[in-house]
Amino acid sequence: NMYILVTGKGDLELCDSDNMRAFSIVLEARSAPLSGLTEIGALAADNDHYWLDADAVEELSGRITDQQWLRDFRAMLESVEPYGYYDRAANRVKAHVEQADA
Repeated sequence: NMYILVTGKGDLELCDSDNMRAFSIVLEARSAPLSGLTEIGALAADNDHYWLDADAVEELSGRITDQQWLRDFRAMLESVEPYGYYDRAANRVKAHVEQADA
């Protein structure tokens, strides 16, 4: 499943970007700094998710010129919108936060 890895240094990497069945955030370590996440999003009210700027996720992919990937990513966003995981007006996607060592 596609996920944003927050490294121990706080850097963000989009991993498994072709697997759009699910999307999450994985903290490499419990102590991973979240400053990178807060640059592209905000903690959701439930404290288990982040709302992330969808354009920023596209930029993290390194595939901003890959029109097919962009279409697939946008289709994924539209598919999760009815479940409250995509806010079209704000262009943000909601992702669950997980621990890599969990």
